[in-house]
Amino acid sequence: MNKMKNLTGLFRKKRPNLGAKIMITKGGRTSLDESYNRLKDNVLHFGALGKKVLQVEASIAGEGKTTLVANLGVSLAFNDKKVVVIDLDFRNPEISKVFGVDEAIGVGDYVLEDAPLEPIIKSTAYGVDVITRGRVVYNSSFVLDSKKMAELIDVLKEKYDFILLDCPPVLMMSDYMHIAKYSDGILYTVSANFVKRSAVRDSLVLLSKLQVPIVGSVMTGVNPSDAFYGYSK
Repeated sequence: MNKMKNLTGLFRKKRPNLGAKIMITKGGRTSLDESYNRLKDNVLHFGALGKKVLQVEASIAGEGKTTLVANLGVSLAFNDKKVVVIDLDFRNPEISKVFGVDEAIGVGDYVLEDAPLEPIIKSTAYGVDVITRGRVVYNSSFVLDSKKMAELIDVLKEKYDFILLDCPPVLMMSDYMHIAKYSDGILYTVSANFVKRSAVRDSLVLLSKLQVPIVGSVMTGVNPSDAFYGYSK
C-alpha cells in the first residue's frame, strides 16, 4: 500500500488506460505518421552505425511506451527492414494484444522450458515479427541474466535488422539493468503532462549509470492537432 502511495507521486494526473495500438499507415501523411517517419529515420541512422538492439524505456507505466515500440517497428517494416519486437515487460505484457497474436509460448518458455526457437517467433499482419512473454515469469532477473537469453539475442542479431525491446518502467522495476547488457542504445519515452519532472530526472540518473548510451528521447501523449507540418500545394 505504501509503495503504491509513493508511486502516485510520480505522475501529474491519472490518465485512462486506452491500451497500446498500431496507429500509423503506410504512406500516411498525418502529423502522427510524419512523427514516426522522423523517428524511424533516426533509428535507421542508428542501424547504419552497426547498431541493432534498441532498449525502449519509460519512467512509469502509462507513458505510451508499448505503443511507441509497436509503431516504430511497423514504421521500420514499411522501409523493408526485418524487425522483431520482444516483450520483456514480464509483469504487464501487451505486445501480443497490440499485434493480435497468441501470448502462449515466448521468452519465458524459451529460457525456462527449453522451448525451440521457431515457435516463439510469431509473424504478424504488419510485417513485424514478435516474441511474446509466453509463460508467466516470476523471477525476471533469472531469465534476463541467463545464458539462454544471451543466445537468443545473438541468434536474432543474425536474422534481423533491428531488435526492439519493450521494457518495464525504470522506476518500477530494476530489469533495465539486466536488459542493458544486450542493448546497443536506449530510447527513452516521456509522456507530456503526465509524468513529473522529478521522475524523469530520477530515471535518467539511473539509466546514465549503465554502459549503454541514451540515443534519443520521444515525447508521447502530444495532441497531433497542436502541431502541424506539411507541404503547400
